[in-house]
Amino acid sequence: MSQFASPVTSSDSPRPADLHGHLLIINPIEYKTGITTSLGEADAIECDLTDLTTGTEHNSVLFFNIALKNSLKPNIGKTVLARMGQGVAKPGKSAPWILEAVNDAEGIEEASTYLAKKAGGSTAVAAPSGVSPEIQALLNQLTAKPV
Repeated sequence: MSQFASPVTSSDSPRPADLHGHLLIINPIEYKTGITTSLGEADAIECDLTDLTTGTEHNSVLFFNIALKNSLKPNIGKTVLARMGQGVAKPGKSAPWILEAVNDAEGIEEASTYLAKKAGGSTAVAAPSGVSPEIQALLNQLTAKPV
């Protein structure tokens, strides 16, 4: 095995379609403006994400989709647990990629276990907006350090 890593190309970064239906731990890092693309300048949100469905980690992923940017921007600096889904298409448009709240105990436990193993201890997870206080309390219990 080489001691050197290969540079990452844009094709190495997952697209929302690659993540459809996958359980994701997303860490929004920064909202970036004025990124030069083939279609002109655009804004994006940079995230580190873990795809729990495939067990892969991706660093510095840029999401340009408006719905993804809007749902992640208020959570910069937090850890978000969600599934990648698709919203309803407007006439003549493609269905937008959206993040769906994870409200099932199995998904929350899987994410909590992964984070605890990775951190070697307790890690709090901020679920997407719309998660009931009961689910958030369960999430907090799963990530709490034993006394």
